[in-house]
Amino acid sequence: MGTSISHPSPNNNNWKPVKIGYKNKKIPLDRVIKEIWRASENQDKPLSKEINSEIIFKCHQLVSQSPNAREALKSFRQELISSKQNSIVAEFAKRAIPAAYLSDNAPKQWRSAFFSELTGYIVSRDASGYVGKEYRNKSVTELNAFKNEIRLEASRIIDSISVEPKNINDWKSFVSSAISSSKSYRK
Repeated sequence: MGTSISHPSPNNNNWKPVKIGYKNKKIPLDRVIKEIWRASENQDKPLSKEINSEIIFKCHQLVSQSPNAREALKSFRQELISSKQNSIVAEFAKRAIPAAYLSDNAPKQWRSAFFSELTGYIVSRDASGYVGKEYRNKSVTELNAFKNEIRLEASRIIDSISVEPKNINDWKSFVSSAISSSKSYRK
């Protein structure tokens, strides 16, 4: 049995536009995604700092080199243990590994699944507090559909990026493109 701790977004001006998107159905989905990534990057420690890390790039490399999800997961778990660099972002990288092997292009699918999971997490940690007749999502069913839409759109954004990272600098360039694309996304 495990435990889960919710870490909501800060209640400050940086996150207010995101929370307005959870409240008001008139705010388009693309705007909600833009605001999520804008706020995530305008924190004291931008989310991209963790995404750009060696350990996340290592996960990408292992997916590129491993013949199947089991081998990639095993290798990445070993890497996390030996490097002592586990984090919530690394957990989402790990969670994206099985999805990567549902495609002929595992590395590209992993990148898409990883950013989709990460974006979905950001929504999940706050949006459940905005369910009811006065909010965008009137029920838990609507909230789940909203979160799935966000994940799907995040995946589409990442799928549109043609960079194939071969080294850490390429990875950082890809992450920069992914976040820029997310912040300027238009459905």
